[in-house]
Amino acid sequence: MRIILISTVRPEPTSGGQIVLHRHLANQQCVAWEVVETMPVRFSRDHVVCSVVNRLKKTGLHRYACDFQAWREGLWMDGLLPKNVPASERAVVLTVAHEDACLAARRFALEHRLPLVTFFHDWWPDMPKVHAPARALLESQFRQLYQDSSLALCVSEKMKALLGPHSNAQVLLPIPSKNGESAQPFGAEEQPFRVAYFGNLNDYGPMMGRALETLKGHAKVRLEVRGPNPEWSVPFQEEMQREGLWHDYAPLAEVKEWFGKCHAFLVGMLFEPEMRRRMETSFPSKMLEMAQHGKPLVIWGPEYCSAVQWARQGDRALCITDPNPAALRQALERLAAAPEEQQRLAAAARQAAQTDFNPDRIQAQFMEALQLVAAPAK
Repeated sequence: MRIILISTVRPEPTSGGQIVLHRHLANQQCVAWEVVETMPVRFSRDHVVCSVVNRLKKTGLHRYACDFQAWREGLWMDGLLPKNVPASERAVVLTVAHEDACLAARRFALEHRLPLVTFFHDWWPDMPKVHAPARALLESQFRQLYQDSSLALCVSEKMKALLGPHSNAQVLLPIPSKNGESAQPFGAEEQPFRVAYFGNLNDYGPMMGRALETLKGHAKVRLEVRGPNPEWSVPFQEEMQREGLWHDYAPLAEVKEWFGKCHAFLVGMLFEPEMRRRMETSFPSKMLEMAQHGKPLVIWGPEYCSAVQWARQGDRALCITDPNPAALRQALERLAAAPEEQQRLAAAARQAAQTDFNPDRIQAQFMEALQLVAAPAK
């Protein structure tokens, strides 16, 4: 099977959507995949326009530049796409519903009558900073992409429900790595009780900063976070780094070693009302990653978010649905003093890693869905 990937999200062993694609595609003997370049060639008219738009997005005209990009629908990529696909090939077009390359992928699949497979990992129309008319346009494009996809891979049940009826939509969780060899949870007698947060410190920087401030200097609970470019003041960054409470980006081997020293993992989901649809429809890939290590999962987020809704099905994680960091501190204090509850939650995480969050199971679902939708050889 030939997979033609047309997306601004590239299959790379880094983080987020990139690493999800990489895990799905790398070392798969039954597929041949290629990544189509999405940046116009230098010195072309489209390259100049694209470069100007990207520069304007860093200025006070940011919203207008994003408006224009939404209206343009990725047309500057069309000249980079393959001119033809041999009719004898079993080929699919693969994309991620993020930014404008997915719209070029949609046009290419329709033009060549190829199956279009789309990952819906985030509610993209809510993410760019655009004016209301452009927001409505993005919403329309997003929903049309869903309808025109031969296979829609939705990251959560809520994503699938809000996008509506579809002849071939599936819920496919983001695939984690295989980390089952990680150390088991420490006993409660080991103090302090170490809780780790790993991931986005741009959107989640203020939230995690409040948690760090509240727990700073606590004798029995220690929260440590890891991620690049936190949205904090320079003095606070320096203080957290000096205290060993904030760690910058590091290679996976170092991160795994850090995981091994922790008692529990913290998953954050934003409480702001304007973020509600994103929190309902996205599913935190880091939670699947952390579950592979067999330690308690602690979710700090609103009741309606996907992570809490998952945890409520069998009491599979400690959930704190109060945005006040004092509520998080109190919940962690209780957990630190409850070794039996630690063991129960650790067992729940291991069970999730073997079932819902099993990477082999998720990959098998992905490959089976691809095989079924691929155009038959002629």
